[in-house]
Amino acid sequence: MGNEKHFKPKAHILRLLGEELIKSPIMAIYELVKNSYDADSSYVNVAFSNIQNIGSARVKIEDNGTGLTSEVIENVWLEPGTDHRKPIDEEGNRIINRSPIFNRVPMGEKGVGRFAVHKLGNTIKLITRPANVIKCLDDEGKWKKYLLDYEITLTIDWKSFSQSKYLEDIPISWVTNTDKSKFHFKEDSGTLIEVTSLKEPWTRRMARSLNRNVVSMVSPKSDLRIFKINLDFGNNWLEGFPDATEVLKIAPYHYTAILDENYNLEVDYEFKLNLNPEIGENIIKGEKENIKGLLRPKIRDRMQEDMVEVSEINAALENLEKVKNPFGNIMVEIHSYDMDSDSFKDYTYDSKTVKSVLKENSGIKVFKDDMRVFNYGEPGNDWLNIDIERVQNKKWFSNNQVIGTVYLDSISSTKLIEKTNREGFVEDYYFSIFYDCIRLIIEDFKVRRQKDREKWLAFNHKETPQKYYQDQTSLFNELIDSTDFSDEEKKQKLKKEAENLQKDFEEKKDTLLIPAGVGMTASVALHEIEKLVPRMKEVVNANPFIPALGNEKVDELDDYVQGILSVLRKGGSKPINLNECIEKAVSNYSYKLKTRKIEPATDFDNSIETIKCDKRYFITMIMNIIDNSIYWLDTIHKQDKGIYIKTYLRNEFPVVTIVDNGPGFKDAITDLVRPFFSRKDDGIGIGLYLIDTIMMKYGKFEILENSELDDIEVPEKYRGAAIRLTFNKNQ
Repeated sequence: MGNEKHFKPKAHILRLLGEELIKSPIMAIYELVKNSYDADSSYVNVAFSNIQNIGSARVKIEDNGTGLTSEVIENVWLEPGTDHRKPIDEEGNRIINRSPIFNRVPMGEKGVGRFAVHKLGNTIKLITRPANVIKCLDDEGKWKKYLLDYEITLTIDWKSFSQSKYLEDIPISWVTNTDKSKFHFKEDSGTLIEVTSLKEPWTRRMARSLNRNVVSMVSPKSDLRIFKINLDFGNNWLEGFPDATEVLKIAPYHYTAILDENYNLEVDYEFKLNLNPEIGENIIKGEKENIKGLLRPKIRDRMQEDMVEVSEINAALENLEKVKNPFGNIMVEIHSYDMDSDSFKDYTYDSKTVKSVLKENSGIKVFKDDMRVFNYGEPGNDWLNIDIERVQNKKWFSNNQVIGTVYLDSISSTKLIEKTNREGFVEDYYFSIFYDCIRLIIEDFKVRRQKDREKWLAFNHKETPQKYYQDQTSLFNELIDSTDFSDEEKKQKLKKEAENLQKDFEEKKDTLLIPAGVGMTASVALHEIEKLVPRMKEVVNANPFIPALGNEKVDELDDYVQGILSVLRKGGSKPINLNECIEKAVSNYSYKLKTRKIEPATDFDNSIETIKCDKRYFITMIMNIIDNSIYWLDTIHKQDKGIYIKTYLRNEFPVVTIVDNGPGFKDAITDLVRPFFSRKDDGIGIGLYLIDTIMMKYGKFEILENSELDDIEVPEKYRGAAIRLTFNKNQ
């Protein structure tokens, strides 16, 4: 015989809802502000009194919203977790019921926000006068409030909700008053919540923190005439609080991006220094790009980390091409600053105010319609890993250098669900796509900012064009020859010393280039091995064991190991077999090429048997170029992806040209070969720089335009990124 019993929650559970779900008094007030917003209020007043005396201190939160009827009090307000603002259809999709007056999408969805008051104090008194909102057909269909003729007063003492009592055993009573002369709300509807017996004393720091959050609770794009938050502590704690308005106007970098439902990105960007126009400006309007392809490597990496099989990954990437983004249009706006003393003088006379505003407002915040989604953009909340990037690469900016905002439409972004504890969105599949899109936008801003920042630094430091060491020693020799030395022996001694310095430099450069090349190639391979090992364990431990899958993983591991070994084996200066080394470099990527459906093609001039180049250098260069091509080819959706490698003689010197049919290069060669410049999410930015440096010893590194490919008979199919290595030195 089965037993049956029902849950009987203890009264203490409501205290837990307030204590555990709401992490701070500041967030408690935010929850109450959202309730006012949902009630179609045009304002909410948050007033503290006697705040420095914990015994008599109180907080009042008052609005002019539609209030609470006795039915709502009984059937909604006293039912924790009610979904009256979040109705669901038969298929489980949320039904959006906008508010009648201001057409707002409800921000409170969990049905527990009202218990946030317990975080503030032990006793609350609620006074509310309700109104019916009726659509007037004779007044252009506008909604009007009709005041009801009663007012409700409800008091709760949270101390009575003890662990020993059941929730159903604690009565909640309220008084309905119909004497209008005694109404609190005589001329309008609204709700007043008064909290006494505060849980903790408030300080000036807490007050200013609340003010900072109140300022950022409402979207900068919202109309303050429609919803305004007024905060009053009844003292001078908020005096001198910095206003960000003027600081935003003088930001050296201003970036705005709009992403539509089809992943089309439109960017406006401006770099301008108000106090130093001599540096020049960079203004871009309406630059467009589709970023769907750039999501592909990110999705692939995430699914590989989750040990998803290749066929499922390819199916997911194929599906990406067919669907719209799950959160609708997004707008991202960023104001960014550099804060060293030399930079400040180029755009502000008041660096103290800029620092103060950034201290209070920096970070990248998220808004749904008018209201903010916490905890994004709070101090210490590095949700986009910007500060981590900064630690690893000084070319990045940090959170304290930006005031950024992400704007979402609440109707189209219902797939992004806020956590019950109000600390961001639930981190599911839809959030991962949202996160990746914002990261791509941030990375685009970073690249644009980096170029202008380096131009700015070069101007202020009056940097001269970089001279290579060989040029400097040649100049030194010319200086010796043009100087009138009375002692010829001393002159020859100086020239001999310059020659020794040049020789020493070449030896040290060779010594450093080898570990740099090996390290770069090995790091890529080791990163892939790190992701492969868990997948190998899963295959080995599978029951039943599938030999084909096991062999596939072993082949992948072998590719990566061979890639490392091919650059570790000592090379030396003896001639290397050109075709053999190219084929070896390609074979090191056979698994990646296969899984990404990229077809390599070679066109060798067999009259070129060998070239003089350290084998480790050569294979490192070819592998790096192939790795870049694979990455960028993976960002596009097409059926015939390919990499074409051609060898031939040009002016009697051996040439290797590598061309793919991907998206090509977006940047000038001066940027591409600059150390630490990269558009890859996890790129180090030294690959092409290293190739350029190596080729100074053996010849020339060039990036070709598509128009040049016809002259060397590259098939029409390949019109993407094109690189030429000419070996015309020491041959």
